[in-house]
Amino acid sequence: MSSLDERVAALEHQQAELIIQLQTLQNTLLLVGDVQRYSRLRDLLAAGDLDAADRETGNLLFDGLADQHGDVSPEALERCPAAMLQIIDGLWSTSSQGRQGFSMQQQLYRELGGSRESLISQDVALFARFTQAVAWPTLAGVGFVLPDELTVPVSGAMDDDDLPPPGHLPLRCWGSDYGLKGANLLMARMIEVFAA
Repeated sequence: MSSLDERVAALEHQQAELIIQLQTLQNTLLLVGDVQRYSRLRDLLAAGDLDAADRETGNLLFDGLADQHGDVSPEALERCPAAMLQIIDGLWSTSSQGRQGFSMQQQLYRELGGSRESLISQDVALFARFTQAVAWPTLAGVGFVLPDELTVPVSGAMDDDDLPPPGHLPLRCWGSDYGLKGANLLMARMIEVFAA
């Protein structure tokens, strides 16, 4: 390898490190207005405690939409604040090198042919393919189910090969009393917020 090639490779490596640092700083700046609300999630993700981070994500989402989890209405899911979704997604995405988070989930859904139209029509087969692609647990005749505990490793560096497939997490925030309708409304909101 010539010295020029070595220098280019070193610069590319340095650029990749700077991009990660920039993403971390951007996420920190988004947190400034509400440090206390999102700092626990940030800390859980940094510690690699995916199970607790998944639970915290659900708490953040539903607490931001209603006084009690059971009070989250379809309308609240449909109007979920973009800033809240972006902050939570940024924390997940940065900690997993882009493998986890809401933006990855909506991207995978769209790659399977999903769109706002398929969500409006409540395409059960498409959502089933999505849940299979992200390896969410399912129950015959019911669809995806929320686990009591994650079945994937819940700690360690999120870039390990044995950790969840892309888009697997967050998971628990997808459950609501409205079932597939609630999941469809949340996905529709994510497509609005994250689709480029």
